[in-house]
Amino acid sequence: MRGFFQSSGIVAGQEWADAFRSRRALVLLVLYFVGALAATLLFIKVLHQVENQVESAVGISQSRQAGASTSALWRSHAFREGLIKLAGDDALARDLLTLPPLALFYGWLSFAFTPLLVILLSSARIAEEVWSGSVRFAMFRVSRGSWVFGKLTGQAAQLLVALLASGAAAWAMGWWRLAGFDPVANALVILLFALKAWVYAFAWLGVALAVSQLLTSPTLASVFGLIALMALAAVSGLAAAFTGPGWRSALDLVRMLTPGGHEADLWRLDTAHAVPAVLFLLALGLAYTAAGYARFGRRDL
Repeated sequence: MRGFFQSSGIVAGQEWADAFRSRRALVLLVLYFVGALAATLLFIKVLHQVENQVESAVGISQSRQAGASTSALWRSHAFREGLIKLAGDDALARDLLTLPPLALFYGWLSFAFTPLLVILLSSARIAEEVWSGSVRFAMFRVSRGSWVFGKLTGQAAQLLVALLASGAAAWAMGWWRLAGFDPVANALVILLFALKAWVYAFAWLGVALAVSQLLTSPTLASVFGLIALMALAAVSGLAAAFTGPGWRSALDLVRMLTPGGHEADLWRLDTAHAVPAVLFLLALGLAYTAAGYARFGRRDL
């Protein structure tokens, strides 16, 4: 077992080095960093427009910088009721209202777009090495299992760095453009959401690498990765919509086997919901990868 993890660590390090050599890591960082900058800037502009409309409605002068009236808007009854209806959970909505608006937006952004980016960037990762034949050279030095696990951990490490970079971009934009910006409070909540988004994305990374182990063509792996993303999202949504008493309670188990079935618990601030969700998502990432390995371990490379 010790040799397995040592070999996996070497593969993960090579995956990291190869990502920088081929500029994949640079593309990943740019996508997350620039994407977070652009999205946060758009959020701040929309927030400023909403604040100006509210200020005009109550007959006060419009603020020149976004964030000046955010605290008042955040405490307004109409806004709170709207968020409660959107969340569908009174307790969850009240928890979210205690968080800084910018950090809350960053959390939504990370949960909404990271799975898609993971699938697009990682679904072909193993398939392209099988397709090129480079995997055969690695098999002389390490076992297939340690090689796949090393790929998983190497990709996960890159993803964590990218999410932290996107969080830093959102924080920097807020510090620059928002009035009354609390740097410490925003930094802590953004960091928390970055880590939670990484755990959520880890399950999708398992999906991506499972697909990548099943196919030889990198193009087909990317296509089927997107199909798997849409299929699992649809299964999770349908199971949530039709679950109920009797036999339909089995749909709750179906939801638990999809990453989306645990997303809502990650939004909660209490550990009673968040910790089980984190553990289950990490287990799902490993289980999806292992499911792909059940075929990859027997393939003729």
